[in-house]
Amino acid sequence: MKKMLTLVIILLIAVLMTQTVPDKKAHKEAMMKAVKEYVDEKAEEKGFGNNVLTKIGKAVVNKGVEVALNTKLKVHNYYLLNTTTVRMDGKDQLMSVGVLGQVFTYD
Repeated sequence: MKKMLTLVIILLIAVLMTQTVPDKKAHKEAMMKAVKEYVDEKAEEKGFGNNVLTKIGKAVVNKGVEVALNTKLKVHNYYLLNTTTVRMDGKDQLMSVGVLGQVFTYD
């Protein structure tokens, strides 16, 4: 009986995982958030103020990354989770992992 209960719990968790795998849009949004935070952090480190020129520069970088993600981002579905990669220098670089409705990005 205990083995049966364990098997049922494992199957329920697997079904839950398959139903909550994030889509490409969720991956892209998580990466855009990470890029925005990185750009803001670097601008602050360099001592750029919060002026119009800095805002325009940040917007250009963010838009460039968004366009690149729209064209280069590939989703690899493994049913219980998925990953995204971008091809750079002839190699696929892991960008994010999605599981249980959450997306975890890499630097």
